Amino acid sequence: MRKSTRSKLIEAALEVFGERGYHHATIQQIVRRAGTNVAAINYHFGDKAQFYGEVVSHALNLDRDAERIDLGDEPPDEQLRTFVFWFLHHVVGMHKPSSSLEKIHIQEMVNPSPILDTLVDTFIRPNHMKLRAIVADLLPEDATEQDIRHHCFSVIGQCLHYKFARPVMDRLYADIEYTEDYVNALAEHIANVSLAGMRAVPRQRLVAARGGRAHQS
Repeated sequence: MRKSTRSKLIEAALEVFGERGYHHATIQQIVRRAGTNVAAINYHFGDKAQFYGEVVSHALNLDRDAERIDLGDEPPDEQLRTFVFWFLHHVVGMHKPSSSLEKIHIQEMVNPSPILDTLVDTFIRPNHMKLRAIVADLLPEDATEQDIRHHCFSVIGQCLHYKFARPVMDRLYADIEYTEDYVNALAEHIANVSLAGMRAVPRQRLVAARGGRAHQS
């Protein structure tokens, strides 16, 4: 079936915005790839900002599976493993070509546009709050808000490292093949390291308290 002009523009924009980001992508690049003209964008979407908003909404609708994570009724440590597996496979997408949403997501993290607020509210914040609840359950009852945030960002940071540092890693270890099995092993490693760090919090506090008493004496 022949694609409509609107569909052609959205498909071309998903590619161009994903490759170049909002600020560096141009309308001319998009219409050239779509085989249309600037007047078509003005007619169907309005200005560049309105067009980008429509494109991001379309990307979110395409990737509904990436938005959902079912943690079930498992214990907190298993929920953390589930979250890390989901994050690496569906958000970072290590073993498969990145989706349009993943590419736009990465572009927004590096060089944000006003649409980042929408991504945070509809996609990032809901999933972050799920991770926060897991971490809060794993840490001691006297854990501070700062403790919880630090461990959340530590988990996310470990996962994102493998996306942002991929060009360097490929040069350091050219033999790595990012198969599904490799990404599963990577997720297991990140979960184990994170759990070990959280379980060490009471011991760290005890050592710090002893150090403070020794300093006072």
